[in-house]
Amino acid sequence: MKVISFSTFDKYSRFYLDIEKQLKANRPSETVNFKMYSIYFSGFLYALLRLKHSNWIPVTSWFNALKHRQKYLNLLSSTETYKGLKFKDFCKFHVALNKSTSQQDLQLQALAYIDLIDNIFKTEQPDYLICLGDSRMSIEIAIALAQLKQIKVFYIEQGPFNTTFFDYKGVNANISFRELALNSENTKTPKKTEVQQASKKYRRSPIYRALDMALMYSLQKTKIYPPDVKYTDLNSYRAKRKNPDTTLHTEKPMVLLILQVPLDVNMIYHSPHFKSHTEIVSSVYAALPKNTDLVIREHPLFVGKYEASLYQLVKDHHIRIDNISPLKSSIESSKFVVVNNSTVGLEAILYDKTVVVLGNAFYDNSEVCLKLKEKTALVELLEKAMNHKPDPLKIDTFKTALYNSVLLQGGITDQHLKSTKTIAQHLLNDK
Repeated sequence: MKVISFSTFDKYSRFYLDIEKQLKANRPSETVNFKMYSIYFSGFLYALLRLKHSNWIPVTSWFNALKHRQKYLNLLSSTETYKGLKFKDFCKFHVALNKSTSQQDLQLQALAYIDLIDNIFKTEQPDYLICLGDSRMSIEIAIALAQLKQIKVFYIEQGPFNTTFFDYKGVNANISFRELALNSENTKTPKKTEVQQASKKYRRSPIYRALDMALMYSLQKTKIYPPDVKYTDLNSYRAKRKNPDTTLHTEKPMVLLILQVPLDVNMIYHSPHFKSHTEIVSSVYAALPKNTDLVIREHPLFVGKYEASLYQLVKDHHIRIDNISPLKSSIESSKFVVVNNSTVGLEAILYDKTVVVLGNAFYDNSEVCLKLKEKTALVELLEKAMNHKPDPLKIDTFKTALYNSVLLQGGITDQHLKSTKTIAQHLLNDK
């Protein structure tokens, strides 16, 4: 069996290496060729130190882009496709992250990736490609080439409630679960699955993360740092702003708006109506039903780190911020919950709470939430949410279908990994 995998940080390389371990343990007589390509240095180093195949693929590709620069410049001026792929499409995510990144450099990197990954597939002839997520330039190109070559692709990502997403179609809003009808055969007599409690997490060495940060800060503005790695790891290290003073108590019904990670794949690829959190807060505040109060909750990693315009808006309109109350109690005490596509939306649904989903999400099934289809319909949708009553039976069916289709027990960063065994068994049985 031959497997090619794409990873990011050291903690995910650890996860992949355990998949390899489980494959070899279950088929000791079979040769398992498992090769990993990492986007960040920490993921590359983790595997290298354990004497496993490891490749820091953005650097390899960037060297190739420099080596064959004239060839790729000629391609840029003469064609829109290369080896069957529209290479400029793979730059969209990175352009959205930071407008200062050179589009030409990104396009050269995309062409180099196409040659590099195409050669890897020709040489290795893998049975499977496993990707962490379905965005980032190298991963998108690997997926596109694998599909052209009819190589089976599987996607993994950290799931909610101590689970791992594992799917053949994608993750986030691209996941196959969104196409599943809740009254289909596989949900009529479902096996019962309970939400799992959090398990002990793997304690990663801070050295790995420190090396990533050191490289980013020292090389990010230079020409020698790969363009598709620039500005991809800055969100949680934004300067923290002082939150405006807010009042935490009111007699009015509370509408809870959940903020999420700014400039991640869900905001860039899966948010058709809103492109910033300021725009979301402004629109929801303007559309609030009468005699209700808006309370916003920041993502734990970004408290005080959103754009300055958001905090000015909060100050001007005396909008409340509550990052202190337990999340469950905030959800339960709200009239309804508004999310763009945060995973908190799923949590609120499973608490039988009315949820308004503004963007595209893996859980935005009309049986269990209210979905914004047109931005102009926001006022009407929030009014509808005031009197909407979720159906607990439909939510239970939805939860069971989700767990029986794309969620595996055990998280990617658990100390004792569980989902790696299930993934390995799936690959072995599939073959």
